Amino acid sequence: MLPADLRQVHPDTSVVFVRAGYWNDVERLLELAPAVSWVHVNMTGVDHLPVDRMESAGVILTTCRGVLDLAIAEFVLGSVLLWSKGLLRSALDTRERRTDYREPKANSELNALIIGTGNIGSECARVFRQAGFGRIVGIRRTPVPLPDFDDVASVEVMPIQISQHDVVVSCLPATSATDGLIGSAVLRQLRKESVFINVGRGSTVDHMALAEEMNARAGTVAVLDVTEPEPLPMDHPLWDCSNVVISPHMSGDTVGRHDAFAALFLENLRRYCSGDELLNRVGQPPESA
Repeated sequence: MLPADLRQVHPDTSVVFVRAGYWNDVERLLELAPAVSWVHVNMTGVDHLPVDRMESAGVILTTCRGVLDLAIAEFVLGSVLLWSKGLLRSALDTRERRTDYREPKANSELNALIIGTGNIGSECARVFRQAGFGRIVGIRRTPVPLPDFDDVASVEVMPIQISQHDVVVSCLPATSATDGLIGSAVLRQLRKESVFINVGRGSTVDHMALAEEMNARAGTVAVLDVTEPEPLPMDHPLWDCSNVVISPHMSGDTVGRHDAFAALFLENLRRYCSGDELLNRVGQPPESA
């Protein structure tokens, strides 16, 4: 279903598959089809949806969690290499017809901090491990041992952890607890030579503070696949930072993703018809399998 098709919803509809990323017209949907019992969205985050309203109406909500994890992790790895291999500097120098010699960093020399150890953060750790990175540490509200992480630390020690790592990746979702979590005091701990990558949500980072810190760190690169708002205003100072790369929230949007989305929905539809528990149900922990 796309937003323009909402008026075509049959009043007896019980299942809705939403392909439009940021659709949130739940009230209109419930008005047109009061029998709806399950909505599946092609998104991982649901901060744009009135989840409480859907729950109170008895509507099950499922997401595409997991489908884009590997693609996003590959994007993150590419973002690290953009910095560690000096590719951004080379691209900028090429425009100036310059060829200043530099020494790139080996993957084994890189220590990574991943803020948020959910599906995407864990996949980043796995990809980093396969790429031969050095130490990999995660930041998690409740620290527990996790595969592919050498250590998992609490949010309280995040600033000191950032100062000890040259690769910092944020995979945080948008919640009241994460809003502005990566602010000035945290960003000030970035190393003079480091890379900061955000593939979580833009609301978790203070972008004005980030611009200030990036201007103070010529050897640092920031790669932002998400911002707040999206897109950033044209007069935002981040646009003037030559060491900042902004992509249009597309890190996981591979060409073949729609086939994977459809496959997940069809599996859930089979489960729905059989009366089995649905995959990726919001409010339910992921299946152990």
